[in-house]
Amino acid sequence: MRVFLARIFFLLGILFLPVLLVAAPTAKEVPDYRVRVRILSVQGKAPAAAQSFSLLLTGNTQAVTFQGTAWSGWAASTRAGIEQVLTSYNNANNAFWQVATNARITPTGAASFPTLKAQVQCVIVGGETSMTEAELFGSNMGLILWKGTDQKIHMDTYAGHGRRVYDQALKAAFLPEQERPKKILFGERYIGADDDYLSWREGVRRLCGLGFNALHPVPAHLTATVKAAGIHKVWGAVYSPPGYAFNFNPQPQVEFMKFAQDQIAPLLAAGWQKDDIGFWVTSDEPGWYYPARYQEFNKDPNALAAFHAYLQERGLKPASLGKASWDQVQLIGRQEYHDLPSRRLFYWSNRFVPWASARFFGEVARAYEAAIRPQVPVLVNFNNFMGLAYQPGPIGNNDQGSSPNAAMGQHDWLEFGRERGSTAIATEDWFGDDMAPQWSFYASRLRAAAELGQVGMASLVIPRVSGQRPGGMSQKLLALVGHGAKTIQFFTFGPEYNFPGNCYSENLSVFKPLAQGMRLVAKAEDLLYPGQAKISPVAILTPQSSPLWDLEEFVHPPRIIDATNPYLDAGRMGYMVDMHGVFLALQHSAVPVRFVDEQKLAEPDFQQTKVLYVTAPDLPQESTEAVLRWVHAGGTLVTTAGSMAFDRYHQPASMLLQAAGVAPVTALRLPALQYADAKPVGQIAAAGGALTVFGEREKLSVQPDARVLEQFEDGTPAVTERRLGNGRIIRFACYPGLSYRHSATTYTGGLPSGFAAGWRRLLVQPVLDARANLPVQLDKPLVEAPALYSAAGVAVTLLNWSGTPQEIQVTVTADKPVRRATSGQRGSLRFQQTGTRVTVRLPVADVDVLQLYY
Repeated sequence: MRVFLARIFFLLGILFLPVLLVAAPTAKEVPDYRVRVRILSVQGKAPAAAQSFSLLLTGNTQAVTFQGTAWSGWAASTRAGIEQVLTSYNNANNAFWQVATNARITPTGAASFPTLKAQVQCVIVGGETSMTEAELFGSNMGLILWKGTDQKIHMDTYAGHGRRVYDQALKAAFLPEQERPKKILFGERYIGADDDYLSWREGVRRLCGLGFNALHPVPAHLTATVKAAGIHKVWGAVYSPPGYAFNFNPQPQVEFMKFAQDQIAPLLAAGWQKDDIGFWVTSDEPGWYYPARYQEFNKDPNALAAFHAYLQERGLKPASLGKASWDQVQLIGRQEYHDLPSRRLFYWSNRFVPWASARFFGEVARAYEAAIRPQVPVLVNFNNFMGLAYQPGPIGNNDQGSSPNAAMGQHDWLEFGRERGSTAIATEDWFGDDMAPQWSFYASRLRAAAELGQVGMASLVIPRVSGQRPGGMSQKLLALVGHGAKTIQFFTFGPEYNFPGNCYSENLSVFKPLAQGMRLVAKAEDLLYPGQAKISPVAILTPQSSPLWDLEEFVHPPRIIDATNPYLDAGRMGYMVDMHGVFLALQHSAVPVRFVDEQKLAEPDFQQTKVLYVTAPDLPQESTEAVLRWVHAGGTLVTTAGSMAFDRYHQPASMLLQAAGVAPVTALRLPALQYADAKPVGQIAAAGGALTVFGEREKLSVQPDARVLEQFEDGTPAVTERRLGNGRIIRFACYPGLSYRHSATTYTGGLPSGFAAGWRRLLVQPVLDARANLPVQLDKPLVEAPALYSAAGVAVTLLNWSGTPQEIQVTVTADKPVRRATSGQRGSLRFQQTGTRVTVRLPVADVDVLQLYY
């Protein structure tokens, strides 16, 4: 969440900002200004005529002194002072035309600072004059110059600036208390930087009016101000715990417990109770570089002991790793393997590191639970949006980027969930409203990780990059809440001049859509908050072994970028883009997805899965064997080009291909480094019209007992099927998900459109053929409908990704008879119930929540 937008723009090669930036001011552009003050009261009483005060403007060396209730003399800016102000943080980092400065007002001879009420007059030489009151609890009074929409330069106190710049938009978005969420946590932060009660009080009230119900700590004496505004929960954050992402000390829990207690102590001292702590963020965007991490672990006896124990738990011995004894077994990098034993060592070296980090964070989470309460939401904020645990090459700021073993490591989301690395699995966005549907992709994977750890899911939303579409922010919020998120942190209101490059205070267009989303959540919160998604019968495999072997043919590979790259179709391998595209087709067909890891394929509860999609080229042998047993029992396996052709050590594996009745001439592994890299490579002559194929395509030989379902334009097999026991295996000789994503060549209502219905039909047909019992069915495509079930009823979030209003028939499978149906947008609805099926018809513009009450 600390990431600056410029990093993203560099990665994507694009320039996008939701707010029209005015170039930051130069010293020549900043006019001369003057400030004076008049003290109205000291501790609620008029000051004595002889009581003296001083006024010092930042950048000046000489203070102005004055007495009683008389106006002070003018404190005037100097050119040297203006230069000093501009080169200091925060101004040096602010891309807006804003100059934040301050004045110090000090009562002479006071043992402690009394509360001062004052009037403040600011004058721009040759420009405007402003007059604003202040209520000071300290000597620092914030002042700001800014360029308005009228392109004129204005000056006021922080409080005055807030009233003049933010108030109108925030009042238009204001939610009365009864229309705000109460149980699902929405956390924000007001970044005050002066000692004026007015700027703090009014800033906090504005956030409260948008619907936020949890606030980052403010100075202790302002706790009552926060509670009076209607916020009764507090949240905290730290960049990283002791050890950053690893701690192999014999008893780290003692250190973690002290750390957690020290973190929450200021909140308790400020008047908050432990039950008031809504959530805690314990790490922001954790990641590490290779080969530095290998070198560090190989020098640490405790780390090596943990590595050896990890290997032994997986049935490995030194000989199977090409070593004579455990003393010789150390972690190795991507250019240090040369045979199968060293491939094993490389593989498990790079599976161990994120596993060990997940265990580390799990211990930190338990320390916070002990310090606060069990199951308190503890977040670790991911920024590897495909969940890649390994990215080869010189990513980011790797100081050994020239090493052939250079790579970046991060957490595998699902493994992190399995190890209960946190109690609320979370990631952030940093994308605009046109990419709002991606939150459903993230949320589905977060929920899968949360299910593995039996914990909650959370998120961090960045309104700075939203506001292009009236319904965009609401769709983002409801995509998260509708998929089961109960804790959402926003990053961050600001104001911008106090934390430049990160805030959305200047993005006025996002306020109303944000509040509308909050209102919609509040209306359905009685079902959304207790609601849980049912496990879907449709699954997609998350590639876990495959990323370790990407681009292994390169000594210095082109970059695969997962860290801080929200654009899921660029900087990736083709099989990862294909996975996202498969999800997109299912999302556009209201088919909920359960993401599964390699281990899940062999676990008993996987048997309830009806359809599994696999794009990963590499899969452990035991996972492939488990999948084939599942197919024999009646499952439908859908595979795509290049998938399931190798084992976990990237050794050729023919088991699946033989079972599918196909043999590719070559194994495909497309590096889709940029979106435009995927070119048309032919067509499928499908019923209803030709479908353009993007990327690459396999040349398949097909066994006699396998059936060709679709052909390329040259008559070669494009989609095949082979029955196996009671199930079947479908093979796409291309990247169907990638091709579906690339079929969208236009925009409607600010959202991608033009998706080929034929591709969507081919990808969804296996679900229909398997008669998978879906919780919701719709009569229109490009609308998503995640459903949350509770004892009170069902909440169906309707997310219209078509970009144009739709009239939709919704059929929901209910657990009990429904007595009432309502819409968050439209109120009471008529409905019909036949058995367990409840049918409702309603119009949906961008987003709505259908509420069915038992």
